Amino acid sequence: MTFDYEKNYLIIKKLAEKHGLVLVALFGSVAKGKIHKQSDVDLAVLAEHRLRPAELAEMQFDFSQNLSIKDLELADLKSASPLLLKQIAQYAKLLYEKEPSAFARFKIYGYKSYMEAKPLFILREFQLNKFLSL
Repeated sequence: MTFDYEKNYLIIKKLAEKHGLVLVALFGSVAKGKIHKQSDVDLAVLAEHRLRPAELAEMQFDFSQNLSIKDLELADLKSASPLLLKQIAQYAKLLYEKEPSAFARFKIYGYKSYMEAKPLFILREFQLNKFLSL
């Protein structure tokens, strides 16, 4: 599976404007170029507000239909975990941004969220290792 940015840009822009999105980014195996048989297309979306599950499902259907991609997943950046935010900030490819620097601001937020949560990840790993060594 490949993702043709040039071919899909106008469709993504139209859908982003329709759904009031601030940015859309490609992430996951397709963005990294590590495509395999089970690869799906992962898109991160950022709206002005946290998306309700019904909104996200409707948006996912809309993107899937208009881009003609059967295996498409959307991730709402307002409700993503710090670890996912870091992964997206680190590896994502920008597809649409409503205003210049929206993606750069998200990347700063993604890394900051991860760094703030990192001590908790370390503590969890320590506690898990301690439990497993009993």
